[in-house]
Amino acid sequence: MEKLMVFIFLAAFLKPEVPDSSLSITVYVTAQQKGLIQLLVFDSPEGFPDQPQKAIRREAVKIENGKAFFHFKDLKKGEYAISAFHDQDGDGKMRKNIFGIPKDPYGFSNDVRNPFSPPTFQSAAIQLPTDGLTISFTLL
Repeated sequence: MEKLMVFIFLAAFLKPEVPDSSLSITVYVTAQQKGLIQLLVFDSPEGFPDQPQKAIRREAVKIENGKAFFHFKDLKKGEYAISAFHDQDGDGKMRKNIFGIPKDPYGFSNDVRNPFSPPTFQSAAIQLPTDGLTISFTLL
């Protein structure tokens, strides 16, 4: 009886560990095929879409056959937004004109676009389930 009580006690207080999810992203490039795709993954609006120091993951991948493939493991189930740009010269920085308008092709999860400003975190947000997710978007 004592063993049963200990088991019930432990079962009540120990939560099963939720497995981490994976996120696979394919980014398509319609213009120039050389260079890298710089990609940022955010789990909150803070820093989205262009502050790499606030992203939870960042990675650069070489373009091959008009696309770049990213795979992130060990992400918790939840809400994420992704931004990316085509880094043609490989310096890790988006080129902008004197008005701050990007010169390099860029894009966001959900292929969301705002004509006069960056999209919000909410508009680009995806829901990552426990069993993982595969998404794609295009840089324009």
